[in-house]
Amino acid sequence: MNEERAPVVLPWLDEPRFECFGCSPRNKIGLALKMYRLGDGRLGTDITFSDAYASYPGVVHGGIVSVLVDELMGDLIALDRGLLAFSVTLRTKFLQPMQTGTPYQAVARIVRESGGVVHAEADVLDADGTPHVMANSAYQPISSEQAEGHMGLVGADRERLAHYFDHAIG
Repeated sequence: MNEERAPVVLPWLDEPRFECFGCSPRNKIGLALKMYRLGDGRLGTDITFSDAYASYPGVVHGGIVSVLVDELMGDLIALDRGLLAFSVTLRTKFLQPMQTGTPYQAVARIVRESGGVVHAEADVLDADGTPHVMANSAYQPISSEQAEGHMGLVGADRERLAHYFDHAIG
């Protein structure tokens, strides 16, 4: 985990209505992930889960780990492709339990685009580089019509964020 890292400032963090559980610093119960770019283009974040995110004593809840990898992959797509997307599939393979109070690094990469869908993968590694979690997901870009319907983005909000919608990929 001694790779070159460049801090990434997520451009949507200043949005007034934005309180994402994964990355917003305004969400009091969220993860408030701080991300960085690795030299090979992957997006990474470091995290140590507290007992507040445990299932069994000392073990991080699998659903929270799924949030971590989904957030990282989705943010990578937004940053690299300039579009917002919903995850339509998320497969998370837990190789071994993650411990609370233990530092981990999560990294994500885009692996392909086809049929209007972006596919990404993520891994969660311990300090020795041992993988604990491997994930992959398919993301469907959000149209401006979907943003209006699902997120209530209308008027000035929709116009301000229009550059994230209605992209053609494939």
